[in-house]
Amino acid sequence: MHHALQIQEILLHIFSHCYSWPDSGSRSDLVSLARTCRAFKEPALDVAWGCLYNLAPLAQCLPETAGHQRSFSIPLTQTEWDILRSYARRIRCILDFRRGLDEKSIEVLSNLPTTGPLFPNLRHLRCKYTTKSMHLLHLPFPSLISIEVNFEDPHWFEDSLQSLPEFSPNINSLSLYVCRSDIAFNKLVSSCICQWRNLQTVICPKISLDVDALAHLSRMPALTQLTFKQILTFPDCGIPFFFRNLRNLTVHPTSLDSMPQLLSQIRLPAIRDFIVIFDSCPSKQEFTSFLVGVQISNASRTMDVLFLYQLPSPSNIVRSDLLVCFADLRPCMAFSNLHCIDINIECAVDLTDSDLLALASVWPNLERFVINSDWGWNTLGGITPNGLLQLLQRCQSLNWIALAMDTRGYSEPPPSGHFASHGVTLPCHLFLDVLDSIMEPESVPAIAAFFTGIAHHSHFSLHAWCGGKMIKLPGWEVSKDCWKVVSRQARDATSRRP
Repeated sequence: MHHALQIQEILLHIFSHCYSWPDSGSRSDLVSLARTCRAFKEPALDVAWGCLYNLAPLAQCLPETAGHQRSFSIPLTQTEWDILRSYARRIRCILDFRRGLDEKSIEVLSNLPTTGPLFPNLRHLRCKYTTKSMHLLHLPFPSLISIEVNFEDPHWFEDSLQSLPEFSPNINSLSLYVCRSDIAFNKLVSSCICQWRNLQTVICPKISLDVDALAHLSRMPALTQLTFKQILTFPDCGIPFFFRNLRNLTVHPTSLDSMPQLLSQIRLPAIRDFIVIFDSCPSKQEFTSFLVGVQISNASRTMDVLFLYQLPSPSNIVRSDLLVCFADLRPCMAFSNLHCIDINIECAVDLTDSDLLALASVWPNLERFVINSDWGWNTLGGITPNGLLQLLQRCQSLNWIALAMDTRGYSEPPPSGHFASHGVTLPCHLFLDVLDSIMEPESVPAIAAFFTGIAHHSHFSLHAWCGGKMIKLPGWEVSKDCWKVVSRQARDATSRRP
């Protein structure tokens, strides 16, 4: 045997390529490798047991349980415990901690005969929390650094959550998903968060944090990702919290009206992705105040991604009293580092060519420009073909666009070779969604020729009338059919490109 194959690190690297994570077939291959020779045994078993879907393999590893996939004998002998420990110590990740064993087997695991941890090297744990799995989360996990729990009733989890900081002191990634939560549970989560000192990722989209948790997280130098619902109460002091290394912030408030106050209390000098997902349609004042608040929080200096998304409302009626125009979006011109802007709210949109180009003039690195991909613009106008062409010239990294087109009066197709003769350069790949754009049948030949010209220079994909929340006034099917013709011709031109 070559001496390199006697080095454990090399064998672990080689065997990891035999493992289709986490596929039972590849586990069998690794078990076969473990039986090949002594040098292969330990690294092959480490890889085979490193990541499990569930706990079923623990039952399968005991000889007395051959043919019994979800249980083992009760009580276990010392020999059986030793076998379990020899495999459990290798486990570093469990994707579903509640599955794979029956209730009696889980009860046995929850009552270890010694004080030593059954999973001493477990680092990543995912679990759908139920009354069957709750006892397992009272086990000590001294090496656990990442936990994700999904549960329906948060109150089932209270005892286990209180014990986590004690039994798993090194957690740096916490993800909690709930259907609903109340103030008491929010405060419990906030209290537990304050006990961890090395948090890097906190994701709890349905849970509100209190001021103490917010202040504690702002002091975490390694925190780079934070997702929460909103703040329970705002601090009385005027000193803002600095999140010096936070890169990704996602907030799930009920409405935008609380965001300006939150943004006035925090500073985000290193933010890259800023995502806000909310329930109710904002007023004009709330929308503008939010964008101004982003500037106050220092987020505009480094922000790459601004994503504003309103969840669909039961009424499915676009509010006629909210019209987003250039003046409302003007604060976004302070975000000079933007690569992606995606705004999707229940309103109409009125932007002209000059508006669009003024906005894009401060975003030279823009790659994605999306306005109301679900709701549409709900107006007769939009961006003209010439305006679109100027936008592509000004932002040459653009590859994903969603905006309404204004094709009224566009009846003369561009001459053959127009783009090449004018030195027009286009992105290699371009996805364009023209949303709820209106088009009359007489404009189809000219518009088709225009987009076919684009398709000759780019891998081009054109879509229209795809958003599920668009208002569909009488006659909208005509426009949809017209765009289908244009899209088909552009697709054919793209397919003929060398």
